[in-house]
Order: sequence, then structure tokens, then C-alpha cells
Amino acid sequence: MDPGTILAIVELSATTLSCIGKYYVGVKNARADIQRLSNEVEGFHDVLQKVQELVQSSQATRLPISTSFTNVAKQSLLDITALEKRLNPSKRGRIMKRVGVRALAWPLTSKEVDECVTKLERYKSTLSLALNADQTSLLIDIDANVINLTQNQDLAEQNRQLATLPCAVGASFDSYFRQHESRCVPNTRVDLLNRFQKWSTDHERCIFWLNGMAGTGKSTIARTVAHIFYEQRSLGASFFFSRGVGDLGHAAHFVCTIAHQLADASPLLKRYICEAITKHHNIAMQGLRNQWKELVVQPLSRLNGQWPTLSLVIDALDECENQEDVKLILQLFVETKGLAGVNFGIFVTSRPETPIRLGFWEMPDIVHQDLVLQDIPRPVVEHDITVFLQYQLYQIGSKRDIQGWPDETSIKLLVQASDCLFIYAATVCRFVGDPHWSPEQRLHLILQSEARGSRPTAKLDEIYTQILRCSITADQDMDEKAELGKRFKNVIGTIVLLFDVLPVPALAALLSIPTKEVDLSLEPLHSLLRISRLPNLPIRLLHPSFRDFLLDHERCRDGYFWVNQRTVDQNIVTNCLQLLSNSLRKDICALKMPGASAPKLYDDIKFFLPIHVQYACQYWVDHLERLDWNSRIAVGLCDDGQVYDFLQTHLLNWLEALSLVGKTSRGIVIITKLESMLQNDKHPSLRAIVQDAKRFFLSYRSIIEEAPLQIYASALVFSPKQSLIRQRYSSHFPPWILRYPLGKDNWDSCLQTLEGHSNWVNAVAFSPDGKQLASGSGDRTIRIWDAATGAALQTLEGHLSAVSAVAFSPDGKQLASGSYDQTIRIWDAATGAALQTFKGHSDWVTAVAFSPDGKQLASGSDDRTIRIWDAATGAALQTFKANTLITMLSYSSDGSIVTNGGRLDAISLHDDVVISSSPSPLGSRPGALQPNIFVQDEWIVYKESRMLWLPPDHRHLCSAVHENIVCLGHYSGQVSIFEFLFSH
Repeated sequence: MDPGTILAIVELSATTLSCIGKYYVGVKNARADIQRLSNEVEGFHDVLQKVQELVQSSQATRLPISTSFTNVAKQSLLDITALEKRLNPSKRGRIMKRVGVRALAWPLTSKEVDECVTKLERYKSTLSLALNADQTSLLIDIDANVINLTQNQDLAEQNRQLATLPCAVGASFDSYFRQHESRCVPNTRVDLLNRFQKWSTDHERCIFWLNGMAGTGKSTIARTVAHIFYEQRSLGASFFFSRGVGDLGHAAHFVCTIAHQLADASPLLKRYICEAITKHHNIAMQGLRNQWKELVVQPLSRLNGQWPTLSLVIDALDECENQEDVKLILQLFVETKGLAGVNFGIFVTSRPETPIRLGFWEMPDIVHQDLVLQDIPRPVVEHDITVFLQYQLYQIGSKRDIQGWPDETSIKLLVQASDCLFIYAATVCRFVGDPHWSPEQRLHLILQSEARGSRPTAKLDEIYTQILRCSITADQDMDEKAELGKRFKNVIGTIVLLFDVLPVPALAALLSIPTKEVDLSLEPLHSLLRISRLPNLPIRLLHPSFRDFLLDHERCRDGYFWVNQRTVDQNIVTNCLQLLSNSLRKDICALKMPGASAPKLYDDIKFFLPIHVQYACQYWVDHLERLDWNSRIAVGLCDDGQVYDFLQTHLLNWLEALSLVGKTSRGIVIITKLESMLQNDKHPSLRAIVQDAKRFFLSYRSIIEEAPLQIYASALVFSPKQSLIRQRYSSHFPPWILRYPLGKDNWDSCLQTLEGHSNWVNAVAFSPDGKQLASGSGDRTIRIWDAATGAALQTLEGHLSAVSAVAFSPDGKQLASGSYDQTIRIWDAATGAALQTFKGHSDWVTAVAFSPDGKQLASGSDDRTIRIWDAATGAALQTFKANTLITMLSYSSDGSIVTNGGRLDAISLHDDVVISSSPSPLGSRPGALQPNIFVQDEWIVYKESRMLWLPPDHRHLCSAVHENIVCLGHYSGQVSIFEFLFSH
């Protein structure tokens, strides 16, 4: 090793570090990146100084330095030299001397900083190997250490890949936010826990559903079960849903969070999951079905007994807001039945809500077993609540030095009042244990209650009412009660209706009230809310039943506390729009360059877009949607109203902010919701701008997602001349463009273009409800898309050659595909699972269609035959010969089959016949099959009139129609969607 090389690196790293320090002083908009790079260069410099001491020592000439070590040193010299030039070029130096460091702009993007940090970490790790053990022996064995380094680098790369999966913060049973949530008290739920442990040893039925009404202790049991499995090293992952707590209230990050935890639990699973991420680099953007298949099922199937027993714990599935997602999750769980190589099970808790009950009802009994908490004998539950109360109240008495308290009679009265609801007992203990009050007095107050009512929640409602009265309105006159009640509804009412949790400062900012006012409202409610002393931690409900109570006028009969959802949502919408109007501006994150990517670090974004502003961006339309029509008008959903003014002034700023926080796809959903609220013609101006905004966002979604500031560049420049957005925001046109291309006058009929296939698209088909679109491609895959947002839901793989035909079953539950590999495959449209493969054709399968009742499937082939199959069993029922190649095939409503080669009447389907060879062009198909809108040659035709000519770049290989929407598949692998005003 040449000492001069090491010396040069030491000096260059010192110079670079000094240069970075000047940027830190003079540049404000990239502090996080500058600090990260500074820390890494400083650490690298420290290691190099120690290496320098080693190579300059008297023993250095006898050390056999390896080639690998030398190469690392030389490469690090090249990289640190390049970095120093980027940060301190001679020209930049002259500018610094002339006008000072304030004239400097940070020259590195976040991505470039990431690359520099990764390289420096790698070099530092390699060089540190020479310093962590005996220096001489380590240098002699340096090649062996380089192997270890490679393994460390592999681990670092795996961690980098896992970091691309979005995770729901606080989802796991042992997350920071749940550290104070209790588990089952010793000697309670003994039989239940033993039963769950026995189930986990064999998972004879792979799903265990524990259900019960609110307050029966499901979540406490789930936390205990997860802890037991964790201690036994059999817990794979856990996810605790929580409505109104951001990502815990929906399923968008459910699978990615499960995959991340599985990877942390097992190095082998980590490797398999990372391989899946490498293969499907955009897996986090795909639907839950594809994610479950690639990130969970397939990695688990490769374990081959190396992790014999594994369980997932999913709590409060009913707290997942989207019922369709709940149904899908249950369908995904079924896919794990019979996983080879691992004894796998899923423990699920929920209330017995209808979608969940139906989901389990549709499962085969062999897959799941159920337990209803209300069915447990009352004496067993009362015993457990007795033990719980004795344990908790004893702890309270011991802390307050109260002897012989409470007595046995008080415990019995509390058990009787609880009516088998653990949440009642837990709430009583929190209320009695408030350190600001006497436990004896508060327990006496509870025992005085004489709640009556036939409702199952009568006792719980009474305890909530007592706590609120005692904590807020006790000893107040009427005027004070009115004022406190108003403040309670404003602050607490907002908390229970938020779509995501907020800390105190953010909540105060959202409501435009002092932080002190929020603190005063929360102070007496620690027995009902989880309130942290740390200002950055969010306020959380201790139990969702408190929300249910406050919003139900039949349960919460005290007018000071009942929360009118309509009034609170109106207030939130108004506050959100005012906040956004005052906060948003162009280039809010100071990216400066039009092509710059969004900051990767959350803290960087949060500096420019605080939490309360992010909340307003994402959820103001959701609060608006919950209102009735008259209330929407009242908050400005009308021409010249508050919503109209906001879109006229801050639409682009709002879309930019959504992109910066990684919510571009959600932005499309938000605008679509807004459009759905304006389906009548009462407010044409507002409706027009919302519809134009939707076209604008759909057309330029991909580039806005990649580079947010392109919303003011490419998106505006290439929008049609008559676009309302282009006209309204013309002042934002880039000043560095002197001449603009001649664009089209209006939006064309192409609603959006879907990209993902790597080869031509041969076939497209809409699901019966029009919500999904399937496309088959020469890349051997079928893709299923969300027809509204264009999001890729899943990719189906299995065919050995190009996919040439796709068709949904009439109920939308199955998808058939035909391929050049001469087979037909049936897929589960919900999960993407391959159900069956039909073989029999001797040439390409070019067309497939389900019968109107879904019981049969017809297929056409280049072998000049049509085959009829039993869709359930795959049995070949009939074969018909044709005198031409079959390129088009469909069923009519009367059960007959129409092809490009002729028609098979329903009666003919019982006989072997040869169909006519006379061609039947699309334009003259039988009336039963002729839609109002269809594609013929290079034209889109409405009834008998040619309406839209397709230029060469929009020519299609295949097409599909759903009502007034036309889909085209292209040679490029793209899928175009057109929407027309004339109807199907």
C-alpha cells in the first residue's frame, strides 16, 4: 500500500469536509442532505487517519496488504476527488470570494447524496476491518475479511430494498405507540390462551377468528397472543388496525408492513422477499393481491421446513375503513391454506361486522375456526374481570398507600355493572386511578350509578357520561358549562372524526386555536384518551367505543358532550381550505430545479409541509364527502364558493403538495370523489374545473409523481389550449421557454394511458362492473388495472407464450386467458390465484368467452376449432370445426355463440356441426351483440356513425368497451382508455 495514496485521501477528505461546512452555513434548503454527507465524510476521514498511522508505522513494510484492500483505497481516492470537485470547483471558489457563500446552491440531489453516503459507508467498512482486531493478522487475512464485507454489503442492499416498502407506523403489537397498552392480567383468560397456543402448534385450520362486540377485550387478547408467539419465536408479523389513525385505518400498506416484519424475523425470508422486490421493483405500487402473492405467499412457500411454525396476528380487522379491502384480505388469507414447507396460521380478531361474517361464511369450514367472546360462559368472564379489577385497584391503592381497599363488595358491584365488558372495567380503573383525585371518592361516585336500559352498552354509556361530567362540567354554572361543552365538541369532536391522528400542536393549528386551549380540553380526559407529554406524539383514543358513544345521540344523551358529526366536519373542511390557502405556494420545498425529485427524508418534507398541512391536503375532501348535499353547499361546494376559489387559486400548489408527500395516486381518488359530488348541473363552473383537473392529473400523473415541479412545466405546456387549468395558471408557464409547441385545442377522448407491459398488448377486457380492466400481452403476462385511477392491481404469470385473449366471468370473480402456448387458464380475479389450465387446442388460442350464466367457457383457436369447456371442472364438453381461423368469439344473451366465422345457435351447441366459413365483419354482428360504441378498423363508431379517427400512434391490436368507456391495447405495450359523452 502506497502511503502517499492514503495521505492524499486524508487530505482530500479534510478539504471536502471543510467545503461541506461552508455549505451548511450558507445554504438553507438542503440541511438534512448536507448534514448526512458531512457525518459520513467525517467518519470516513477518522478511519483513514488511523489507517495512515498503520501504513506509516515501522512494521508496515512487513505487512502483506491484499489486492482487494489496495483496490478499495484507490477507488475511494477517485470518488472523494470527484466529490471534492463537485463541491469546490475553481469557478465556484471565485464566486465565494466575490459575493460570499450565500450565492452558493447545493450542487447535489438527494439521490446523489444517497449514492455518496452508500459508497463512503462501504469504504469505511472495508478500511475498518483493518482496525477492529489485531492489525497485523487482520491485514494478512484481509481477503477473508473482504468476503465478510461482501456479506455485509449484501445485508445493506437488502435493507435498502426493504426500505422501498411503505410501512404503517405503529402496526406491530410491540410498537412504540402501544408500549403502554396492557396485556391480559395474570390468571385471566387462562383457558382461552391455552386454546390459542394449542392451535398455533399445528394450525389444523389455518385461520382462527376471535370475534366479539366492542369492549369484550379482543385487542388485549390479541396483544397477549402476539407476545406469547413472539416469546416462542413463532410470530411472523402482527398488524393492529385502528380507524382514524392514518395508515392503520386502511389496508394500503398492510401487505408491505407484514412483509417487512417477516423479513426482520427471518434472514431466509428476508432474502426471498428482497429477491421478490428486485424482480418486481414497483411491487409497492401494485394491488394487495399481487403484493400478497409475491411478498408473502411465495417467500413462505420456499422455506422448506426451515421455520417449522409461524403465525400472523391481525387485530381489529373491522377497523379497516374500506369494506372491499376487508373482503379481499380475507380472500388472501385463504391462499395460505396448504402452504408447503411451513406450518402457517393467521389469528384474526374483529367485531362481527357483516362484511367479515360473510367473508368467513364463504370460506370452507376446513380453513377456519371461530370463537365468539359473548358465548363464553358468564361465570368465566366474571371471574376474569374480578381478577383484573383486584389486580388493577390493588396497584392503585398501593401507590396511594390505601390499606384494605377496595372491599370485596365493591369489587362484586363493579363486576356486576361491567356486564361482561372488559372495557368498562379498564375505564373504571383509569378513572379511579387519576393521580389528581381521591380513588375512594371516585370509586364511590361510580358505585352510586344506577344505569338502566336494554341496550348492551347501557352500563358503558353511563360510565362514559359520569367521567365526562365529573371531569368537565362538575361544579360549573350554566354559562361555564355551555362554554366548556362548546370547547369539548370542537376539540374532542375533531379528534374522534379525524382520518388520522395528530399531535397537540398540529391539532391546534388545524383548528386555528391556541395550543393551550387544546391542552386544557385534554387535561381531564386521560382515562379516555392517550395523551403524551411529548408534543410530537399524537393523541389517540384508548378504545373505539368512546367514539361510537360520542357520535350516537341515543347513547350520549348529555347535550354538552354529544358530537354532531355534520357540524364538526363542516368546521374541519372550512379550516382545511383556509389553512391550505394560507400555506401552499409554488415550489414549497425549495427544489428550485424543474426536474428535481421530491425529498426522500420525511423530516425534510415536514419542515416545509407540517403535519397539519399534510393532513389538510389529504383529507379535506373526505370530510366534505361525509356531509349531506345542503351542508356541502354551506361550506362552499358551489360556483364562486370556497371550494371553487381554492381550486382557482391553489389547485397546482395542492397537487404539488400531494406529490411531495407521495400521495399522487390518492390525489386522483380525491379529485374523482370531488367530481362524484357534482353530478348535477347546478354548479357548472365548479364542475368544469374539477373535470379539467381530473384530466390534467390523469394525463401527467407519472411525471408529476417523479418530478413535482413539472406540474408547472410539462403538464401546463402540453395541456390543450382550451384547458381551464392551462388558461387559469398561464402565469406559471416557464419563463425559460420562448416558443411553445402547437398543441391540441381540447382534451382528446383518451382518458389515460396505462404503462407496464414490456411487449404488445393483444387483448383487453373490462370487468362486468367496469371497475377493473384486464390486459393480455406478448410479454406472457396478464395485468389487472384499476380502471378509474390506472393503478396496477396485479400481474398474473403462468403462460409459456404470449397471451392473446382475456375475458371476465359474468360475476367478475374469475378471469379466463388464452395463449399462444395453446392453453386456456382460469384465474381467481380477486386473488390472482391460478385455478385451472385447459388443454386441447393444437394451435394458438385466440379468443375466449364465458357463457351468460358463467358455467361454460368457449375458446377459439388457429387450429380452426371452437371448444366448449365446463368452467368449474375444466372438462371438454364439445368441439366444433370451422373453415376459418377464429379471431373473435362471444356469447349472445340467448346463449348462442357468434364468431368471425359465423354463428352457433343455442340449439346447435348440442350437436357436432361445422360452422359456416362466411366471414361476419364486426360492423354487421347480430343485434344482440352489437354495442352502441365499438371499434372498427381505425375508427371508433357510435351506432352506425364513424365518430373518431385513430391516428397511427393510437392504432390498436385489441379493444374492449364498457358503457361509454373504450379501451385500446397497442403494439407498444401501452393501454389507452377513452371516455365519451355518448352512452353505451
